[in-house]
Amino acid sequence: MVELPLEITEEDTFKSLFTKFGAYALDKQENLSTIIGDMEGDFNIEEGLLSFGDDYNFHVQILGYLSIESGDFSWAWDNDELNLDDNLIRESKQVKEIGEKYNIPSFTTPMYNTDLEGAHFLSMVVVSMFDDDAYYPAQIGDYIFFVTIKSDQIPTDDSIERFQVVFDSFQRDYEVNGKKAFEGYVALKGYPVNVHENDDFQIAKIGNDRFMVGYTKRGNINLIKILKPDD
Repeated sequence: MVELPLEITEEDTFKSLFTKFGAYALDKQENLSTIIGDMEGDFNIEEGLLSFGDDYNFHVQILGYLSIESGDFSWAWDNDELNLDDNLIRESKQVKEIGEKYNIPSFTTPMYNTDLEGAHFLSMVVVSMFDDDAYYPAQIGDYIFFVTIKSDQIPTDDSIERFQVVFDSFQRDYEVNGKKAFEGYVALKGYPVNVHENDDFQIAKIGNDRFMVGYTKRGNINLIKILKPDD
């Protein structure tokens, strides 16, 4: 079993995993966007190579593929029709193992009906679980292949401004518990956190700055504030 950067428990569902891991995935996608911009990737499925022009060539893992016509998503670990090389689906097989261990049907059902957004949600959880650098939806004909990337060519941004933009976007745009989303994001980024005794706000240390988040009793966000050393 692969070692994960954040604990998963038997009480977790796919929704709770998305809450824990989703913001970190958005962060990673922002990193990828800084170098590829609006370029479309060219995916060579036989070689497992994703290319953006002449400058960026990434060896990838294939998670699965979505049929545009039927809306069926198929995991790459169940790929008899495509006969994918085992070296390209190692990560997909590990997803299945995690699903079997923690009883997460989304990871163990070979094929099920969803939409493009649902396939993105799956990829967001996986890219953060395995601490890949990004994922990408590559279209080949009537199928969209979701692949993950590990590459030193993809830069990172550990600024407090990036953290604010990503976290605020995630907790506003998705139906997640803000408190649990914050705790997952800071844990995955490795930022230390101080918890107020009444558990109604937390402060993360990001470099020399502080990021303060306040909560309602239900864990929804009612305050986001950056604290600079001179404040």
